[in-house]
Amino acid sequence: MAAEALRPLILICDDERPLRELIKAALGDGYRFVEAADTVEAEELLGVDRPALLVLDVMLPGRSGLELLDELRERPDTADIPVVVISAWHGEYERTALATGASAFLGKPFDPDELAETVERLIAA
Repeated sequence: MAAEALRPLILICDDERPLRELIKAALGDGYRFVEAADTVEAEELLGVDRPALLVLDVMLPGRSGLELLDELRERPDTADIPVVVISAWHGEYERTALATGASAFLGKPFDPDELAETVERLIAA
């Protein structure tokens, strides 16, 4: 159980369960995961345990992932959590995500190896 607690915690916020499963499979057993289907669930989970990193979709029910990202960057307790934004919408969303404070942006469909390398790099930083 002690080894379990040493693995970094990653919060995955995406409204599509199969995509959350793909993200977990791409990242592998070196991490612990909590999952949220929308920004409300993500905020609840952030109140319980601080993740080492957040994988955040843009298009979510209710508030967008970019709105949540903006709020996280304004709060002192979450401002420094690395956030990887993923979206099927490139271009303007990528520019906005990075300007809002995303640590990285990956377009859907993403390369699982690129996601794993990005997460590893950001957690090690």
